[in-house]
Amino acid sequence: MKILYTLDSGIIGGMELHVNNLVEAMIKENHKVFVWCRKGSISEYFKKSGAQVFYKKIAFDICPRYIISLRRFLKKEHIDIVHAHELKAGANTLIAAFLAGTPVKITHTHTPISEWQVPNKLKKFITYFTIKFYARLVNMFSTKEIALTESRKKAKMSEGIKENKLEIIPNGVNTQKFDISHDLKKEYRNQILARYNMPPDAFVIGNIGRITEEKGHAVLLEAFSRFFTTLNDGQKEKTYLFFGGGGHLQDEITALAEKLQTSDNLIITGVFEEEDQVKFYSTLDLFVFPSLAEGFGLVLIEAMSSKIPVICSDLPVLKEVGSDTVCYFKRGDVNDLQNKISMFYKGKIGSLKEKAFERVESEYSLESFGRNYLNLYRELLKI
Repeated sequence: MKILYTLDSGIIGGMELHVNNLVEAMIKENHKVFVWCRKGSISEYFKKSGAQVFYKKIAFDICPRYIISLRRFLKKEHIDIVHAHELKAGANTLIAAFLAGTPVKITHTHTPISEWQVPNKLKKFITYFTIKFYARLVNMFSTKEIALTESRKKAKMSEGIKENKLEIIPNGVNTQKFDISHDLKKEYRNQILARYNMPPDAFVIGNIGRITEEKGHAVLLEAFSRFFTTLNDGQKEKTYLFFGGGGHLQDEITALAEKLQTSDNLIITGVFEEEDQVKFYSTLDLFVFPSLAEGFGLVLIEAMSSKIPVICSDLPVLKEVGSDTVCYFKRGDVNDLQNKISMFYKGKIGSLKEKAFERVESEYSLESFGRNYLNLYRELLKI
């Protein structure tokens, strides 16, 4: 098969890593894989995984230049399957692939559009018409739209996408990458503590991921600040909040930390190298996932694979993924999150990390992820 993945991104995040997992799975099966994306850190992952990468930026919501260029590419390379990720790439790719006569056209908005964090009425108004437009495109041109869980499928159906267009395939993770020995984990932790000037006996609460509106970093920061005030001076000196990642809200989060007088105990790494990912997870004593909207929560299963205790917002999709192996707090509720952090710190919430790891191994392995997509591709191509 000849497969093209399209996305309008060049940075590292859950969606981008999902695409890289797809690239690796298809290359492993000896299929020819192309990727259209922006130039950036994630594009190097795609190249390393064996894909032919083309740097393409979608300039407008509907971009004629991109559509014309993509149509030409699809016809020239005789692409069998084009698989587009997120709204801009999905809309433009569907139009180009329809014009090119590409046999299989798959789309995937990882978080349903209706759940995007839009703070004012104008954006809500625009989002309403975006939902209707995208649903119409999918119903007309897409062979399948992917949903990561049953709740994501229901959300997309409520947006107007027909049920027969939807296919549920959950994310996957390489558990062997994150399940490392105790000695290696200790070595990695010591490296990161030293790098960011934290004491050897630090208690580190953290999150790994892009700093954007929907990820809820401000909720976690405020909860941490309130928890921090309950500590004595000795405890404060070795208690830290660690944000592994960067994003366009990084300066806003930094300013909020200064206002809350916790900036000395907040670490924000910014965009990091691939080799640091496992090291960051190894450093955390408690992983908190305060997301306000989510398509699946890839970092959740990464943390579960790393055998870290997890406190997580009670979004339906995250409860589907984590089941009874993580602790939940009410989405966006700073007081509830603070209470859960305090209870864990005092030993009143037991760790379910071994049970969580077993769940990931049985439900979200990278092997089953790749196999599910390969079976779908073959089924749609009728081969």
